[in-house]
Amino acid sequence: ADLASANRLAEFGGRHPDRFIDFGIAEKNMITAAAGLASTGLIPFAGTFASFAALLGMEQIRTDCAYPRMPVRILAHHSGISLGFYGTSHHALEDLAAMRAVAGLVVACAADGNQLRAMLRASLDVPGAMYIRLGRGRDPEVYPAVPEPFAFGQAARLRDGSDATIIATGSQVHPALAAAELLRAQGRSVRVVDMHTIKPLD
Repeated sequence: ADLASANRLAEFGGRHPDRFIDFGIAEKNMITAAAGLASTGLIPFAGTFASFAALLGMEQIRTDCAYPRMPVRILAHHSGISLGFYGTSHHALEDLAAMRAVAGLVVACAADGNQLRAMLRASLDVPGAMYIRLGRGRDPEVYPAVPEPFAFGQAARLRDGSDATIIATGSQVHPALAAAELLRAQGRSVRVVDMHTIKPLD
């Protein structure tokens, strides 16, 4: 949706020009076309800013992708307020609430690039539609390697602890680990759980 440079899908398009379509600024059409491609047996990945995917494309994700269980993967990048200076039209603060309400839609949040690799690979074996929420692409590393095995709907315990538990998802996993380390220095034992899949919830 006219963001191939921002989401680096231009690199994929360069390697696979016959498998890459830039719809321009037409997010709703892109998602519906992805559902059409899925109906022919393909597994399309549709990428755009999270605010445009979830908020502009809500009806298309719900009606065209999730309800008929089309295997479309929505890659919703630059989520939260990571596009800060572009203003509220580009912020995606409501997307998780909205996407969780859609029946039949898997909702997951990648903490870093390695976890995203695991999600993309695992998504090929998941029936139905998925909303994969991403950061800005400059997320600090949480997983030093691609986590294997990876399964949607199964949270990852990243740190054990006996005094408290911090449950985080997506871009908040790294700060949660940092907070646990600060608390450890104060003598507190804090477990950290990466709840990468928001729906279905573990």
